Amino acid sequence: MISDVDGTITKSDVLGHIMPHFGKDWSQPNVADLFQKIIGKGYQIMYLTARAIGQTEATKKYIFSIKQNGVPLPDGPVIQSHDRLAKSFSREVIEKKPHIFKIETLTNIRGLFP
Repeated sequence: MISDVDGTITKSDVLGHIMPHFGKDWSQPNVADLFQKIIGKGYQIMYLTARAIGQTEATKKYIFSIKQNGVPLPDGPVIQSHDRLAKSFSREVIEKKPHIFKIETLTNIRGLFP
């Protein structure tokens, strides 16, 4: 299973970037439980985000720090944009086109499995 991060795990795209820096839980209710149930059925999980490569450490820290009622998000690889912060931020927040990066990335991943 491949899950988006901002607007899927987080409640919204922009505030999903900002609120955790202020110690606010901005995750969707019950997302950890849902994802744990999915991997309990034998699926693997991968996280996909258009966040910039420079946000890698903070993004992973955020994803894997989420615990809801003691239930964490499952472990899995995090795929991020190789672009710098300004370009990634512009694409996601100003242009509102993070799907451009995500479609290209998903197409590349699908190409690994002929």
